[in-house]
Amino acid sequence: MEPCLFVVFGATGDLMRRKLLPALYQLADRRLLPGRCRILGIARNETFTDAAFREWGHDALVEAGVAAGASLRTWCDAVLHYQPLPAADAGAGAWRALAARIEAIERGHGLPGNRVLYLSLPPGAVPGTIEALGQAGLNRSRGWSRLVMEKPFGRDLASAQDLNALVHRHFDE
Repeated sequence: MEPCLFVVFGATGDLMRRKLLPALYQLADRRLLPGRCRILGIARNETFTDAAFREWGHDALVEAGVAAGASLRTWCDAVLHYQPLPAADAGAGAWRALAARIEAIERGHGLPGNRVLYLSLPPGAVPGTIEALGQAGLNRSRGWSRLVMEKPFGRDLASAQDLNALVHRHFDE
């Protein structure tokens, strides 16, 4: 796998804490992810900082059974980043700040622009987030972009088809 930036929307939620972050850590620990991969957590908490998110991630990994120690602390400090985004319908300025943060992390860590945009969000927030990602230009990058949705894909066939059309409109190459 090529180095990439995992951008996780809903990064302070239960799914990230119990499943996604421990899985990413295990992959990295087993050297199944390139060493330059980074994780940018996106959530509504505007008081969180990189340091607070790293501490949160450390605690989540310890709760998941990862042995606490210097190597875990070093991994969290090197890999975890945080950017607040008040809501999917946040103004254009919030999305520009997110785009700038993504670019800064990629530049600062020598990443080629490969992105996994992971939506760990309530189903109602998914369409607005996809639309905002497209409008902010975050659906495209120098490398590849992949969209991952964690929740059920729509409520029924019609809403799943609408969601599929929205994804294709913003993420098809």
